[in-house]
Amino acid sequence: MNKLTNCHDCSARPGQKHQEGCDVERCSVCGEQRLGCDCKGHDKEFAKWTGIWPGMAEANYLGIGLNDFLEYSDIFFIKKEKK
Repeated sequence: MNKLTNCHDCSARPGQKHQEGCDVERCSVCGEQRLGCDCKGHDKEFAKWTGIWPGMAEANYLGIGLNDFLEYSDIFFIKKEKK
């Protein structure tokens, strides 16, 4: 993981928002794949492409596999409301 890449589905560059219909984008409301949810209030700015597959850097840091990371994904992918 030495180089940031464009999104594998919609070709967004690191720091850019995903295109509509991208199957990589995560939903900022539920944390799931955006393409498969119908949540209201999704924040595309929060869900920008980072250049690294969603959760990969976090899983590597935690020393777990990407599939095991799914248990923690809501911590990283859901935008918390400010109170």
